[in-house]
Amino acid sequence: MLTTKFINRFEGGGNPYLLINIIFSFFPISFVLGSLFVNINLILFCCLGIFYLKSKIFEFKLDLSIKFIFLFFLVILFSTALSFFKSLYFEGFEYVHMERLVKSILLFRFLLMLIIIYLLVEYSILDFRYFIFSTIFISILVSLDIIFQYIFGFNTMGLQSIGIHNSGFFHDELIAGGFIQRFSFFSILSTIFLLKNIKKNQYIFTIISICILGTGILLSGNRMPLMLFLLGLILIFLFNFSLKKIIFLSFVGLFIIFKFLITSDDSIKNFYLSYYGNAKDLIIIVTPNIIKENLRKYNTSGNLEESKVEGIPSYQSLQKRIFLTSIDTWKKNKLFGNGIKSFRLDCQKLATQPPKISEEQQEKIDELISSGDEEKFEEAQKLIVKNITNQIKNSEGQEVNMMETFIPFKKNRLCSNHPHNYYLEILTEVGAVGFLIALVIALLFSIFILKNFKLLKKDNLQNFILLAAIISLIIELFPFRTSGSFFSTNNATYITLIVSIYLSNKKILKDKNF
Repeated sequence: MLTTKFINRFEGGGNPYLLINIIFSFFPISFVLGSLFVNINLILFCCLGIFYLKSKIFEFKLDLSIKFIFLFFLVILFSTALSFFKSLYFEGFEYVHMERLVKSILLFRFLLMLIIIYLLVEYSILDFRYFIFSTIFISILVSLDIIFQYIFGFNTMGLQSIGIHNSGFFHDELIAGGFIQRFSFFSILSTIFLLKNIKKNQYIFTIISICILGTGILLSGNRMPLMLFLLGLILIFLFNFSLKKIIFLSFVGLFIIFKFLITSDDSIKNFYLSYYGNAKDLIIIVTPNIIKENLRKYNTSGNLEESKVEGIPSYQSLQKRIFLTSIDTWKKNKLFGNGIKSFRLDCQKLATQPPKISEEQQEKIDELISSGDEEKFEEAQKLIVKNITNQIKNSEGQEVNMMETFIPFKKNRLCSNHPHNYYLEILTEVGAVGFLIALVIALLFSIFILKNFKLLKKDNLQNFILLAAIISLIIELFPFRTSGSFFSTNNATYITLIVSIYLSNKKILKDKNF
């Protein structure tokens, strides 16, 4: 329950916690300014939070979800440390492995941030109203700037469009649509609540806001955020039927705007139509039976044009090839993975794996070497060089194709800094143990929603903030999507921020209905 002493301090003239609330509300703006500002904002917030909480930070009881989150961080540290000592033993000291270990320790700043937010809400120090106004302001501003950039070819700061992409304030980082989508549901639901006593204005301003946000995402050229934004609107409709008219009319408005833009601009039309083919390639799983059947039909000449048989595409999207690579790297250390930031290193090892020598040739080489004859030893060396040279020249001798050019019926793989999917990244870098803990956290989240579904329909600020956090989390952690790195500063900060808002408001909801 909330401590009376802290509540009374709010009722005295002024807010003694204004500074920490302003710093907290600055988080959405810091994402626009870049990772440096996100880190500075995070450090300032944590330091000020510790100052206000003092010893209370060690006195609270851990929520079950927080216990599993803490365990998840420990597994990350253990996995990365294990990888570090393994590389130290077999390969000697390398700076990159030490850097990864240090980063796994620094990740605990996000756990500290989560606990501080949770406690600040517990003691009524944090007021989410400041955060709400910040999200409304920045999400609408970024959307209007993108619309302006699409119309005039440059944004309000004079930054030019990049092809089909209008990145607005983000310049050459093509992430504007993702930013709007992340904070849009706090903006939408807060607008609905703030205007709840003026029904006519509530309908008009909310629909206008949704149309501005949706159009901003569409014109940003970020296709996945657009799909997730529409999914989020459907979730609002399902969670709270009292908002069904607003959401329905918003869909009508968005349809009219999208139809006009797609009809009048062929580049937008072609860009979004191509998304269907890529998405289909990611979702379709070709079964072994289909592969065998098509292998029989495949023209032995290897002509790509003649190998376009039903059931197997004559190409693989780059995302799909990276996804498959992550599965290959996970198989090398299934239980604990190889620690954070290991995918790029494991991928390079996969790309540079030595060519295979047939068993027959290997036996001959072993026989020549074991003979003890110097001439036969030289013959063995020549045979090894010949085998390797032939396999490098002949692409048919390579099991894994790491080139961007697609080769049919090969292991077509591709390297990247990370697997571009949160779940595959966790599986690859923290292994089955870390993945299982993440699933338990997701299960606790799902159980809470199912048990409190009716309570989420209540039209008050507390419930709207909680609903916005739930929808934002569902969309952010949607499994069938490409994403940035789970452990990057921006993504980890955002996920921690939303999880913290969810956990703290969940507790208040439980206390009210105890």
